[in-house]
Amino acid sequence: MTLKGKVAAILNERELAVNLGSDSGVEVGMKFKVVEPSRQILDPDTAEVLGTFDREKIRVKVVEVTPRYSVGSTYETYQVTVGSGGSPDISHLFGRSREVTRVRTLRADGGLYLEPMDETKSFVHIGDLAVLVEDGL
Repeated sequence: MTLKGKVAAILNERELAVNLGSDSGVEVGMKFKVVEPSRQILDPDTAEVLGTFDREKIRVKVVEVTPRYSVGSTYETYQVTVGSGGSPDISHLFGRSREVTRVRTLRADGGLYLEPMDETKSFVHIGDLAVLVEDGL
């Protein structure tokens, strides 16, 4: 049986609370994926429901657990190139470009601040489904 809960609060650009805690079996280190609400896929000819489609928004790792809720933090990283070689005439002003590792955030606007965040600035929302990620996935 898969453990499912919902996002209860957006704490900052990297942390959220899920309405599952130790009373539900949640432990530090568990990973959850936050998904968009399910969409029904309909057959265009018969209007029959063919199934449902869930799209993953982000994953979080549980960093704190209370009996009734847990706090998850983003952990997935991605690479970006910073700096610019520019033209040969001015490249010394910019330095060489380099790869930098960044951690995914919940911010819809791409900001870089670890502070309390209003839900309207997040692409994850209160009430979104949070599903335990099974080992190896």
